[in-house]
Amino acid sequence: MKLTSIQPQIKTEKVEVKKPVGKSPAAESSAPVTPADRVELSAGSAEVQKMREILDQTPEIREDRIRELKNKIERGEYRVDPYAVADKLLRSLLQDALLD
Repeated sequence: MKLTSIQPQIKTEKVEVKKPVGKSPAAESSAPVTPADRVELSAGSAEVQKMREILDQTPEIREDRIRELKNKIERGEYRVDPYAVADKLLRSLLQDALLD
C-alpha cells in the first residue's frame, strides 16, 4: 500500500506567543512597545504530534504477540481466514489504484 501521496490540506490558525522579558517594570514602561512574536500552527499539528508520540512508544516488534502466535502454531490452533486475507488484499489494491 502506498502512502506517499496522502497529505491532506491542513488549515492553519494563528497563535500569539509572548517572549518573557527580563527587564524591570520601570524599564518596560520607557522602552518602545514591540509586537509579540506570532507563530502559525496547523490545525492538525496537535493530532500529528500525538500520533508520533504513540508511534514512538509502540515497539516495532511486539514480543507478546509473536509469543502468542508461536504458541498457537505449535498447538495447531492457529487458523487463517482466507476470506479475510482476500478481502484485505483487494481493499489494499483498490486503495492503491485510487491513489495513483
